[in-house]
Amino acid sequence: MGDRLPDLALMDTVIADFCAEVASEPLCYFSEADLQGLLFQRLTAAFPPQVETAYARGPGAKGMYRTGLVHREYGATEGRRTDISVFAPADVARIDSPNLQTRGKYLPPCFAVELGTEKTIDTAAHIQNDLVKLERAKCRGYLVHFFRDVTRADVGTASRNRTEEKLDRIFRNHAAAIVAPANVKYLCFVLRIARSSKTIHGKCELLIPGTECVNENETRVKRI
Repeated sequence: MGDRLPDLALMDTVIADFCAEVASEPLCYFSEADLQGLLFQRLTAAFPPQVETAYARGPGAKGMYRTGLVHREYGATEGRRTDISVFAPADVARIDSPNLQTRGKYLPPCFAVELGTEKTIDTAAHIQNDLVKLERAKCRGYLVHFFRDVTRADVGTASRNRTEEKLDRIFRNHAAAIVAPANVKYLCFVLRIARSSKTIHGKCELLIPGTECVNENETRVKRI
């Protein structure tokens, strides 16, 4: 990779494939930590080389420690940490401390990812906090949220109507209202895992800020 930035097209592909995997198998996670692990595994396979840093292996040693381009829970600002960060090789080469900092400061990532699930207590606050961190990304930030709807009630029933109102109140309205920085891609999904359809078509809604939700199938999710 040399001094070049990591490949944006490759990063987009990894994110899209990850979203398709979760949409097709929504029981793959128990918590946000599971999602982090799944995506981290994919990214370390896509961006495998470790890079030599500027932190020596010992006093007077010529050899330098190495580290990867992908890290979880890396420092951001004001005590915040980013779920997943992908760094440019040239930036990693300037690391001069065991805290993976340069001159006492955390590196701005080339790509940054923040994840959320239906277990988020306050979606609006979560999104705003994530956007502050993602705006630091030198190339692109990704805000990816999944909300699993487990209600079995049929369309048109009182129970279904109450569920839809709840989804709007605690999740969809916040997704529709988001104003993200130009460098942030926002992907918000409702996964209706209890619906009787045998495929994910009709079970997966992609919520696009400022527009109505769009039903997606696995092939189309991979193209987002």
